[in-house]
Amino acid sequence: MREIVKILENKRESELIHTIFFDFEPKARPGQFFMVWIPGIGEKPFTLSYSNGITLKIAGEFTKSLAALEPGREIGIRGPLGNGYPEFKNITLIGGGVGIAELRLLALSSKNPTFLLGGRTESEILYLEEFKKMGDVHVTTDDGSLGKKGVITKLLPFHSENYAICGPEMMMKACMEELPPEKSFFAIERYMKCAVGLCGQCSCSGWRVCVDGPVFKGTELLKMNDFGKRRREKSGRWLYF
Repeated sequence: MREIVKILENKRESELIHTIFFDFEPKARPGQFFMVWIPGIGEKPFTLSYSNGITLKIAGEFTKSLAALEPGREIGIRGPLGNGYPEFKNITLIGGGVGIAELRLLALSSKNPTFLLGGRTESEILYLEEFKKMGDVHVTTDDGSLGKKGVITKLLPFHSENYAICGPEMMMKACMEELPPEKSFFAIERYMKCAVGLCGQCSCSGWRVCVDGPVFKGTELLKMNDFGKRRREKSGRWLYF
């Protein structure tokens, strides 16, 4: 399904992070994604952080253009696509940087969530006060501006019935080594073109992230030798972490 939607608000969360709200509430499970299209520029995948909003971090020309759009501008969204998270009763949500945004809707649909959040600085710890109202929150920052100083694995091991993890790939790789794979679910990212399983651009060791994921169980990630090691760039060349 593709919809042309109008931007209602462009909220600046931090220096590089923006949330774009639009006049449409698509139905999707937490963890599923949409291809967001800017006319004349292209399209990229994003997961909803609100029922009618996506959160992005400026990292290249596309996200820079998206972050610059003002209310009233139109963009296209295609989806929902891929597989989301299963339903959880007791869950620990582990988020790094802008990956925290993907976990917001999952937190709202979960019972008794606990949060382990990490970022470079305090400004990258999104929704802190909102999450505190839902459950226990534990934080690390690289510079020590909030919570413990250091990387998020300083909070591990951490006992929980289930885990959902989203953030930079090397962060998730480090977390995977500390978590029980049969209880852990990871949202991974790859460059996508078709987003419907045809082109193979988003392959991770043979798994097509767009249709087989983007949420994978830890037991599946253990079989993916590419995870935490390499990914394909837009050109098709391998980029090594």
